[in-house]
Amino acid sequence: MIDIADRLTATYREVRATTETSEVAETAETSESSASGGSAASEPHGDSAAGCGLVLRRRFPCPPETVWSAVTEADRLGRWLAPVTGELRAGGTFHVADHADGTVLECVPPHLFAVTWGGDALVVTVRLAADEAGDTVLELVHTGVPRDGAVRHGPAWDVAIASLERFLTGDAGEEPAAWRGSTEVQTFAQHSVSAWVKATEVSGVATAEDLTDAVRDCLRRLAPDLTRPSTA
Repeated sequence: MIDIADRLTATYREVRATTETSEVAETAETSESSASGGSAASEPHGDSAAGCGLVLRRRFPCPPETVWSAVTEADRLGRWLAPVTGELRAGGTFHVADHADGTVLECVPPHLFAVTWGGDALVVTVRLAADEAGDTVLELVHTGVPRDGAVRHGPAWDVAIASLERFLTGDAGEEPAAWRGSTEVQTFAQHSVSAWVKATEVSGVATAEDLTDAVRDCLRRLAPDLTRPSTA
């Protein structure tokens, strides 16, 4: 089961306008160490001039090598994210079922994995670092999204990270798609949408009014059973 309150507070979220790629890197480097475990980020890849970038950071109670294999090996990705085909090496292309096609920009085990995600200007960078206890701090930076993009993409990454945690702790009984469709996960997604709306407002990138369509579309995708209009 997901402890929704715990999962929401365990993840650090930030949204930044990205007139140049270095802004998101600066965000990651200066964000709260209590939430990040002290990990530092270098400049993300790609041209993020499209609008904004979003940053998530989580700690996992296992070494970086364990998390690295979970996020870069196709058979393991299929057990918590979705079926993956292609080559997950630098220069390789891949397809993640029901998610995106992409190209691997960088692959430096066990610390840096950067890919395009559904378009050349959309880049997802994952960094892994060990903290003082030997646990792993995972940082995910998604750049090149529009100004409502944190609400459109952030909740899906929250759900994915919750699924990754489930896999790493040996609690992955259901298939990922079935798990995501549960009432519990849909409820978590609803709360995640609210968290990303707040993060976007705090950033000054967009107002809640600007995010109305993004909220509706994201809830339709991630929490369809909880947001479907009543037919009574």
